[in-house]
Amino acid sequence: MEDSLYAKMRGKARFDANLKATYSIKGQAAHDQECRIANLSSSGATACFPRTESLQRGAVVVMDIPIPNTILRIATEAEIMWTKQRFNDLISGIKFKEILSESMIQRLVKKTP
Repeated sequence: MEDSLYAKMRGKARFDANLKATYSIKGQAAHDQECRIANLSSSGATACFPRTESLQRGAVVVMDIPIPNTILRIATEAEIMWTKQRFNDLISGIKFKEILSESMIQRLVKKTP
């Protein structure tokens, strides 16, 4: 049932984004590093990690995503679904462990003048 819910949520609206976030790999004693979030939806996103990162499909990252122009943050976990090396980045498709609400998505992608 979870896979069908994920497939349904994956079909929801996707938004172009350019968000800075911090992450750490679950189960590793490393400090938080910076990544970028793009192509955001309630079920996942595309994330750009440093090329030096060696993330594999199935790895779990703990993410902290600041909501622009506020002091609020979204703390979530995400599973790596795929990875691709590009230039100086490791581009990955991530699936959030918990679906982000539509209001959270709107706050993350809200354009300010």
